[in-house]
Amino acid sequence: MAMRQRILVLVALAGSIALAGSTGASPVQAERAAAAPSVARLVAVGDIACDPDSPYINVAGYCQHDRVGQLVKRMVNRGADRFVTLGDAQYEYGKYKAFQAEFDPAFRDVRSVTNAVAGNHEYYTDGAKGHFRYWGRHAGSPKQPWRTFVPVQGWRVILLDSQCEHVGGCGPRSPQGKWLRTVLAANSRTCTVAMWHHPLQTSGAYAGNVDSRSRALKLWKIANAGGVDLVLNGHDHIYERFAKRSDIQQFVVGTGGKSHYGITTKAPGSKKRIDDRYGVLRLDLSSDGTYRHAFVTASGNVIDQGHKACTNEPTP
Repeated sequence: MAMRQRILVLVALAGSIALAGSTGASPVQAERAAAAPSVARLVAVGDIACDPDSPYINVAGYCQHDRVGQLVKRMVNRGADRFVTLGDAQYEYGKYKAFQAEFDPAFRDVRSVTNAVAGNHEYYTDGAKGHFRYWGRHAGSPKQPWRTFVPVQGWRVILLDSQCEHVGGCGPRSPQGKWLRTVLAANSRTCTVAMWHHPLQTSGAYAGNVDSRSRALKLWKIANAGGVDLVLNGHDHIYERFAKRSDIQQFVVGTGGKSHYGITTKAPGSKKRIDDRYGVLRLDLSSDGTYRHAFVTASGNVIDQGHKACTNEPTP
């Protein structure tokens, strides 16, 4: 068992024993309480709503953001705690009026529990003004889009911006990089999931893309050194699950409804690739240092799932 898991279990057990002493509960009852960890459910996807003027809006197989929006709404109504957009939520230029016309009708009912990450299409409007105007506090701010929150004890979610040239950089000496290193150092024994738009690896249309990889690599290096366990990305319009690399598990979830890209190659470490379904990644983050993942299609079917433990440790 990793050090982080041992600490989480010991803290939970100690808390339960203390509770037993104050309420008269037996040690067996305390042990059972310690064995029932808290769980937070997150839903994430990128590459979502077509442009209002898109010629593909009424073409079969394209522009399925309404279906994905209904799926997310059902999941939130059934107890999902947060929804995160992984960039390119509104094509083609992330304009405010386009958000109002297409994205908002499909997802307005889950806005209160949404956190938004920007992608390249948001920045096709200068300064991603439409993105930040539409989302407000749900996207951070133009000067500091990176931010973090704790969905459940023992887990931290970190939201980053891989449009490095627009936010002062992504490297360790950039404002974003320094902030990320500080947050990770202060929470070195906490399980962590980081989310940004561009993937380090993918088997889809962006396989081997130098621009995407260079953006992601800067953030990946800091994340890995700081003990991040999960990385979620969009950008490529496929779903892909990777084996752990340096103890980080990567998911590409660009299946929000806009369109599909085909699988062009099998990237190293790729374990599952889906290029013909729209849907979302569901994460159940548990306070015992484990997580469950599932790809849920727009029809509500689970077609890829698993259960793993946090294993990444910060580099001294």
